[in-house]
Amino acid sequence: MHSKHGRKRRVRQPSLAKSRNNWFYVNIVVAIMLILVGVAILFWMGQQSSQQQVSSVRAPLPQQGQPAPNFSLMSLSGEPVSLSDYSGQVVLVNMWATWCPPCKAEMPTIHEYYQTHRNDGFVVLAVNSQEKAANVNSFIQATGFTFPVLLDDQATVMDQYNVLGLPTSFIIGRDGTIQHTHTGQITEDQLEQYIDPLL
Repeated sequence: MHSKHGRKRRVRQPSLAKSRNNWFYVNIVVAIMLILVGVAILFWMGQQSSQQQVSSVRAPLPQQGQPAPNFSLMSLSGEPVSLSDYSGQVVLVNMWATWCPPCKAEMPTIHEYYQTHRNDGFVVLAVNSQEKAANVNSFIQATGFTFPVLLDDQATVMDQYNVLGLPTSFIIGRDGTIQHTHTGQITEDQLEQYIDPLL
């Protein structure tokens, strides 16, 4: 009796072990497949993200002859101002920030040119990028600049114009098209070169 039971146990034991081994290998294969699928999805998402970044980095600034994209922002005085409000005038859209040394260095030059030519149909729209109104107001009060200062607190205009660095200036003709695009600090000679013929 005991020997028969012993034989039955010895016959069933290997088959049970074999079954467990099969499930073990199946689980390993499934786990590997899930990992591979996960890696593939992450790789695909990374590719999509990098493509979007490359496309945004490569987006060019608006160029000469293109219509200037219209925008509306709040001024420091709390009034809405649109680029289209100055249709028929020569407009210098200057994108800047108080933390930007070249921006602050060029502003007296821009302001002096503005004071000289404001009665000739010339206006400056100083578009501040992503700073608090109180900080911008303190800077403008301290410097005494009188051209309109607009608050681009969400960087919507910077994105609209594909601006990647400050300062960047756009000179817009009386017909509403961009006549010049200038990245970096602008000089008096460049202002005269770009704007005098348009006045």
